[in-house]
Amino acid sequence: MRFSEKKYLSRKYRLQFRLKYQSKCRLQYQLAINVIFTLILIFGTACHLIKKPEPTSPNIDHLLQQGQAPPDSVGIEIFTIRTTPQQQELVRQLWLEVDEQMITPSLRRELTEQGIRIGVLGDLLTPALSQLIHVTGDAKAENINTFNDFQEVSVSEIPHDPPVTRQYRNLLPDMRASLKAFEEPVPELSRFWFENGQFCGQTYKDALGLICVNARNQNNGTVRFDIVPELEHGTAERRFRIHSAIMIPENGRPRLPFISLTVTQNLLPGQWILIGPTIPNCSGIGRVFFIRGNEEPEQKILAIRLIKMKKNTPNGSNIPEPEKGIDFLFQERN
Repeated sequence: MRFSEKKYLSRKYRLQFRLKYQSKCRLQYQLAINVIFTLILIFGTACHLIKKPEPTSPNIDHLLQQGQAPPDSVGIEIFTIRTTPQQQELVRQLWLEVDEQMITPSLRRELTEQGIRIGVLGDLLTPALSQLIHVTGDAKAENINTFNDFQEVSVSEIPHDPPVTRQYRNLLPDMRASLKAFEEPVPELSRFWFENGQFCGQTYKDALGLICVNARNQNNGTVRFDIVPELEHGTAERRFRIHSAIMIPENGRPRLPFISLTVTQNLLPGQWILIGPTIPNCSGIGRVFFIRGNEEPEQKILAIRLIKMKKNTPNGSNIPEPEKGIDFLFQERN
């Protein structure tokens, strides 16, 4: 083969190789363009289907809301009222406004012997109670929204407990609230009683009175309250509590429940249960529960109010709170 033919074949081979290479590159480029357009189409469709919510105030509030409360939960407000010896006439007037006849005479007699007094108030805020909790307004409890002599101070600047403290509880049927009028226990309590014709006695160290409250909705629109006084004493120990056939370990001080002093009462929203001592110098467990001091004893009264609850919205709502217009402005310490 002559040199000119070899040169022609070499040039032809190079042209064929270049065409094949260009065709292959063109194909790869077109494939890459198709993949990019496909991804853009998928991403645009996803963004259209999954629309990000606008950062408006309602949406932010919805994200911060807690789980929806069960429909059978019960909301209560607990007010701890501190009184001084100079207010005894006002306290006496308060118990004249309270209905104590809802308790059977035998149970009322046992409670009085132990220095405890319990009664019910309607949804009308009485004059004595309004003065003790330092509020002003119309007679209806939902219209009261002004704290009469409120002054903001730090906890360290308060020489004694605030005149009125308030806390809110949301109770389920199998839950109970343990309420206490005082934080500090009594160093020693000696208790005596008759049992089977014999005189018995026992001493309890670091005794503290607790009012245990169970609440359950009834079919007629009322709420049934079971109130049991309990005495907490001694040092903390490990014990087991049975719940739904399961033994649950927990740490706590021993408790002595006074089952015979259990008070059961049905309330409507807005009504109150008041629990306090019979007299400033009462004896029995009532003194441990509600009295501190000897010469000028400090007395406390627990007022429990059944509150109206907000209805849960279809999208879920926060743990129920009192409806607007029936809340109080109190000095809180919880």
